[in-house]
Amino acid sequence: MQLGRRFIGADINLGAIQTTTKRLLGIAEELRQKSLSGETKSFTGFELHNVNHYDIFRNPVQAKELLIEALEVQKLEFNTVFDGEKDGRMVKIMPVNRIATRADLNELIHNFDQKTWQRRHNENPNRAVEKITLVCMGHEPDLAAQLILVAKPFKIDVKVVDILRDKADLEFRRDSEAKVAIKEGELVIVNFYPMNLLQKLSLQKEVVDDWRELTESVLIDWNYDGAVLQPTVLDIPSKGDLVRGIYNVPDNAGTIRVKITDLLSESWEGSVGNGD
Repeated sequence: MQLGRRFIGADINLGAIQTTTKRLLGIAEELRQKSLSGETKSFTGFELHNVNHYDIFRNPVQAKELLIEALEVQKLEFNTVFDGEKDGRMVKIMPVNRIATRADLNELIHNFDQKTWQRRHNENPNRAVEKITLVCMGHEPDLAAQLILVAKPFKIDVKVVDILRDKADLEFRRDSEAKVAIKEGELVIVNFYPMNLLQKLSLQKEVVDDWRELTESVLIDWNYDGAVLQPTVLDIPSKGDLVRGIYNVPDNAGTIRVKITDLLSESWEGSVGNGD
């Protein structure tokens, strides 16, 4: 970074990411100040991208309960094969801490109800003997085709719901929202709604009154160029402290870009013009 080079770093440890993010943002600001003073021509930016959300599903049991509730699946208490039923389809929750593979279908295949399928086939040979929905977090492309193939000579209807791709199907996969205003020369974050985190807390019956308790950082670029966020305000509080939420607007501010990141490292980002 100090040489002005571009690079990509990756880590699966959420704590390490937070620590490194704070350190690199500090380095970026230090280099930017040196560049403004003419001490150096080096310039760098820094962005954090989450490529998946496995962290939400550390606990497999909790993950299954969250998915069943989010997808409004009716639980089947006495069925050891399927996890529930929805809209006439039998629902199977696949492993959610990794992509689902053909090997994960073995339990389902070994417990096919051949007798019931035979009866349904005899009653209506042209209709699928079972409608199955597989819920997963990433999957091999031929997952549904493999299950259909193994079920022959019976015809089954298989649908795959990938919660990484089909985010609209889950209530807790929602974009964050925020209300930001400029009042008497100050930028004020009126409220911040990290929707996924809020829903997770609601499922745990926890209530948080101050949005700042859910906030990891606030970054502000006073003169956003419409392409790259170059924050000059890096409000990243130490452990036990909260972000300020109110910031003095400099006289030379133009289009102001604000990025708010919650405790799940999910962010809201939006612009506001000076004078709005």
